[in-house]
Amino acid sequence: MIPFKNKGKQLVILPEDYIQSHYTGKLYGKHFEESNVFNIFSSAMLDAYKDVEHIGEIVACKPEAEVEYLIGYWEEDVLKFEYKGEIYGVECYNLVQNIFSRNTGILESTIMSNKCAFLLGCGSVGSLVALELARAGVGKFVLIDNDIVEYHNLCRHQCSIMDVGQYKVFALERRIKEINPTAQVFCFPKIVEQVGRQIFDEYCQPSEAILVGCADNRTADVYSNSIAVSYKVPFISIGFWERAFAGEIFYWLPNSNMPCYKCALGDGGDLSQRTSTNRRIYTTQEDLARVNFEPGISVDINFVTTIGIKLILDILNIGNVEFTPRLLNHLQQYTLVCNTNNPKIGGEMAEIFSYPLQVTTSLKVSFCKGCPPCEFE
Repeated sequence: MIPFKNKGKQLVILPEDYIQSHYTGKLYGKHFEESNVFNIFSSAMLDAYKDVEHIGEIVACKPEAEVEYLIGYWEEDVLKFEYKGEIYGVECYNLVQNIFSRNTGILESTIMSNKCAFLLGCGSVGSLVALELARAGVGKFVLIDNDIVEYHNLCRHQCSIMDVGQYKVFALERRIKEINPTAQVFCFPKIVEQVGRQIFDEYCQPSEAILVGCADNRTADVYSNSIAVSYKVPFISIGFWERAFAGEIFYWLPNSNMPCYKCALGDGGDLSQRTSTNRRIYTTQEDLARVNFEPGISVDINFVTTIGIKLILDILNIGNVEFTPRLLNHLQQYTLVCNTNNPKIGGEMAEIFSYPLQVTTSLKVSFCKGCPPCEFE
């Protein structure tokens, strides 16, 4: 291997409160030899991350002898750094302001940090929703899923090979905190029906929370929407048809005279071809896999899910006069999204779409008399 020779930036990236507090003490974070950059972790990052290195120290005055590690020292009120006899520059950061600085004017972090997303299912759909909402500045997450990360998940899931064997909720918590260490994440490795009422009492607050149905079955979505109706918070479901040749997005808003998921779709009836996924299929079960397990590839799942995420952001910003909705004013309560209309992939049902990547805007759902969640008369 040819050595990489590049002087790089010779930079220390430092939390701004270290300057403000005239900090002295040990430094933890990451050192990248190739770029000659030291990333010093803030206290919030140290609370969130376990795998950090002791990479240096800040002392009150310049040491007389040269040291082999990063050394910072104060000269009057100026903090200077040296490493192996070389002078390093300093760049300060404010964790929250810098992470979400590129969202300014589109998504306001002061608003988004108060929002809470209930992810009811943390697989390929839920993991993408969670990470995009974390990037959007959502400050609270309640993660619900009783499954673990397995090798067959890796081609679609947002977690990695290092997470195989871990509950998906805990693996996803780590990924969220890698984006925003200040996020509050509450994990429940169980099905939604087993989550205690006190959790919903505490975090299902009107105008702040949204329930996102990402499970692989309709029963969970029906139950979840009934919770949303009870607590008067929005609900959205993102589901898929065979091989993810198409997907469906359904949302419900409180105080809007909308039918709920059970009322509108129930088990899908004749309207939807969404199937429940058998999670665990092994290579020795090829026949069963072909019949019951066609989850689709990541790029198809992500295309539909991204449209759902755009709707979630619109819904979370209802009432924010500074926010411009992307899709909420244009899509119906129930939307079908086509990845391909080729019957070789989707079968005969694929032919209902006129062209690939079609997004329907004309489908309407209606109330069903006697639906308990809606209390429709």
